[in-house]
Amino acid sequence: MSRGYFDFMQSQPAYAESEKDWYVELFNSTYVWYDAIIDPMEGFDVSGDMRKHLRGIKEGLKSTIEKHFVYFLASRVRVRFCTEKQPRYQFLSGKLEFYIEIGRKRKRKKCTADIWSPESNKRVQPKVEVTDRYITIHNFVGGKISMSIYDLLDRCDIETGISSEVQYVGYTENPEQRPFNREHRGFADMLHWTTREDEAYDYFAFYNVFKVTAVATRPEAMLNFVVANSMTDEVPVGDEERILEKVLIKYFGTKPQELNKQKEAAELNNQLAALAAKLRINSITFDIEMNHPSELFRFFSRSVAPTDRHHFTCQIGASGAEIIPPKDFGLMPIPPGVLMR
Repeated sequence: MSRGYFDFMQSQPAYAESEKDWYVELFNSTYVWYDAIIDPMEGFDVSGDMRKHLRGIKEGLKSTIEKHFVYFLASRVRVRFCTEKQPRYQFLSGKLEFYIEIGRKRKRKKCTADIWSPESNKRVQPKVEVTDRYITIHNFVGGKISMSIYDLLDRCDIETGISSEVQYVGYTENPEQRPFNREHRGFADMLHWTTREDEAYDYFAFYNVFKVTAVATRPEAMLNFVVANSMTDEVPVGDEERILEKVLIKYFGTKPQELNKQKEAAELNNQLAALAAKLRINSITFDIEMNHPSELFRFFSRSVAPTDRHHFTCQIGASGAEIIPPKDFGLMPIPPGVLMR
């Protein structure tokens, strides 16, 4: 089903004259660890593979609902495998035991993980090796698989007590280029502000695709509409994503974007005022949460505490755009989108 398939609704008075609110939920989030791109594991074209992956997501969206990307540049306190203590299997549990080192002070933490055979669906104990950034698991027929420390921690639901600090919010149509290639002021500013601190960090880009649903009500006619904006194309894709970008910039209030704060705020005020005046869209409620919580996707900023779910409303108030507690639509819960990592 392509974007704008239900565009006829824009001309239907029952819908067009209804008071509306946007409900925005996370549909897809893909992360890139910059260290793996800049200094990949020997023999692997991580950059080329990730560009191909992001391009594939872009083309898939373009051929269906045509979405662009709102991305987060984020920092995390550095985590590495402890190479002085190679992994071993626990005698009683049979689990893989390994150690990680956290931060500049290399604080050690013991972790455990299960390794299961997809063929037998039983726990197995293959040979395992680690470098500071990668783990390699050998199978019993001469093959092996390698993954980064962050892939392992994420897949095995291992908590380190570290959350991802959003340093910059941006918008892109071409994720395989921006901010992937690091030719980006936000990337440079993130490095600048974090390197001033007495800590060691890793840096990430999170490419997010959001589903925007218009919730329209006409109490006098006893009518309710719940329809994706991509289906009506009431707000074109570029405008849609730029509005979401501006709301998230205001919400996270990052230090690197402080310089353009007044300009971004003025643009958001104008965008929200236009939505209300032309289309009767009066508020935007975000509900950002992974189907399966993970500390890698536990975002925070200097203005927002770490949480697995960011749920809030943005609307025009007496002094312009304001962030308030999430609006209750009084409807049945809207089914969540399918989240892919």
